[in-house]
Amino acid sequence: MLKKNTLALLCVVFSFLGTMAANKSNNDICSDAVFLRRASIAVTGRLPKPEKVKAFLSSTATEKRSQIIDELLDSEAYVQYMTMRWGDILRIKSEFPSNLWPNGVQAYNRWIYENINANKPYNVFVKELLLSTGSNFREPAVNFYRAFPTRTPQIFYNNINLLFLGKRVSDTEGSVFFSQLKFKSTKEWKEEIIYLDYQNDAITQSVNLPDKTSVFLKPGTDWRATYLNWLTSSQNNQFAAVMVNRMWTWLMGKGFVNEPDNWGTHNPPTNPKLLNQLTKDFVQSNYNTKLLLKNILNSTEFQSAQHYESHRLLAEVLVDALSDITGIWDSYRSRVPEPFTFYPVGTRSVELGDATVSSSILDLFGRTSRDVSLENQHATDINDRQVLYLLNSTNLEQTIRKSPRIKQLVDNTKTVTELCHEISCLILGRYATEIELKLFNSYYDKNKLNRKDFATDLVWMFINSTEFLYQH
Repeated sequence: MLKKNTLALLCVVFSFLGTMAANKSNNDICSDAVFLRRASIAVTGRLPKPEKVKAFLSSTATEKRSQIIDELLDSEAYVQYMTMRWGDILRIKSEFPSNLWPNGVQAYNRWIYENINANKPYNVFVKELLLSTGSNFREPAVNFYRAFPTRTPQIFYNNINLLFLGKRVSDTEGSVFFSQLKFKSTKEWKEEIIYLDYQNDAITQSVNLPDKTSVFLKPGTDWRATYLNWLTSSQNNQFAAVMVNRMWTWLMGKGFVNEPDNWGTHNPPTNPKLLNQLTKDFVQSNYNTKLLLKNILNSTEFQSAQHYESHRLLAEVLVDALSDITGIWDSYRSRVPEPFTFYPVGTRSVELGDATVSSSILDLFGRTSRDVSLENQHATDINDRQVLYLLNSTNLEQTIRKSPRIKQLVDNTKTVTELCHEISCLILGRYATEIELKLFNSYYDKNKLNRKDFATDLVWMFINSTEFLYQH
């Protein structure tokens, strides 16, 4: 490995050239390479595979972008990634403050996975989540109500309004809708039953919904249903708009309303006309989440060369990308002893499903703690510690040197130019440009490197580049 200052200088030069090359386009629409990488990461949290890059870039099919969007949305990786994103805001975690324990975490994640895989209508998903009762192991959705250190009707009501109406401040009157919820343990280890206590019927009363409509809470009925029927109604435009805005944020990096859980007159949407149209289409589609995502992905806004909001890769995406590049995977284990769990080799960080299970590199790059339901818990800025790790980590250097994936590329290519193209496709999702090839060949000749050392330096330089570290 060459001296760090030489490599750092080359990184600076390459980041500039690479960013210019990636953004090169004949009009306001991004290049095919940028589109493929952008869509792959946004939908699946994964870099596009080199063979997919080559096939896509060589294709002359006029519908190839819409076809790849359909392929990504129908993939297993999409379901896994969206399960992780929902797990982040639903606070899925074994230990404090959620204290769901591993069995509850596993059941809850599986329930979310199956709903996303089935593309269940969003309004139905929310109602089934929030009307759930029963065992936390056998009726996984009830874990929603267990994931709080303090379980009070007001806490439940506040969190529901935060997630599904984007409101950070709630009234106190509406908490009565969730006042029947009770919890009891069983003889099975860590099992808990969530049930409705109808003895509270003694306090039945007329209550105002958030839109000031007055409703009467009938004895012997689930009062949550009264609120949720209003919440998920097609007449409640904000319920659908908040979901549209959240999906826009996940795909685009920044929402119409930013942050997506901070709605109000103090924070109006930047493009209300487009938000309203997408919301109208979402409701008319029967809250079809996949169709909503497809519409956004096919839009000129998502495919823009100029207006896409550049943002650093999420911690899980970055760590998994490094593993895909090197072919060497981190090992994960649960520190919770009931049951103590070792994850199989090759488990992706996107698949962990439990914020209690982590690693030093995930923590370094800002993996969410899942302690709150706010989107801003994701840390996506580059800080000094992260830069020092990428440039100076002995562990990262050894991982790259030992990489079977890089060795295979060295062994299977005949020229430096071919090797540069292969590494560029693997890490950046595009071929190296002519200017870059001149720079890389000059670097190779000047320093009298063997091909393995050159490939190691090139990989290290690529992963330190802005083009790799950012979704753009």
